[in-house]
Amino acid sequence: MDNNNRNILRNRIIEAASKLLLNHSCKQITMDVIAKEMGISKRTIYEIFSDKEMLLEKCIVHIIEKDDSIEQFKHDVNDNFLITLSKFSDLHSSESFKLRCASTKDISKYYPDVYNNYFLPRNMKLIEIVRELLNNSKAEGYIHDYVNIDIVIVMLAEMINSIICEKVFFENNYDKEEIITHTLFIYLRGMATSKAIEEYDEYAAKKNSN
Repeated sequence: MDNNNRNILRNRIIEAASKLLLNHSCKQITMDVIAKEMGISKRTIYEIFSDKEMLLEKCIVHIIEKDDSIEQFKHDVNDNFLITLSKFSDLHSSESFKLRCASTKDISKYYPDVYNNYFLPRNMKLIEIVRELLNNSKAEGYIHDYVNIDIVIVMLAEMINSIICEKVFFENNYDKEEIITHTLFIYLRGMATSKAIEEYDEYAAKKNSN
């Protein structure tokens, strides 16, 4: 196999395995599963990747590096944090978010270098964007003066991590995306001033009527 065909096959394998990672944990994905998904032999995959760990590491990096949802979120900010965070569901359509929901626990355990080099910096970036958003909203009168933004940020991070890593139990089979959106919005609405709520309700009504 020449280098060009080898690179084409390599990219096809990464794409196929990456799609599986968006809905299944690392442990559920085997070389047999990937080979069946692609309609090729397992031996062909091993000619490109020496083991599953090497392949999945490439997939994780591939998914995270091509995702720009955080940048989109950063540039779509309204002084009223409720309006901005109502758009948070857009982040849930990103592949990196789906990857987190499916495999964060396994990745932190089996791929600590990838977790530390890719997941944590991305998490910190999002936290700082949200911190800036909340501080600005507070300054503009959308959040009560008594609210401690640092405590809010810590609690938000803990809630999201608990849901993604399945530290909380739900009897019904809700999507993690739905649980996060519902939980965060109720939590954050509790610190909103009447000004924030009135503006948000007007925004939501207009949005729903379109």
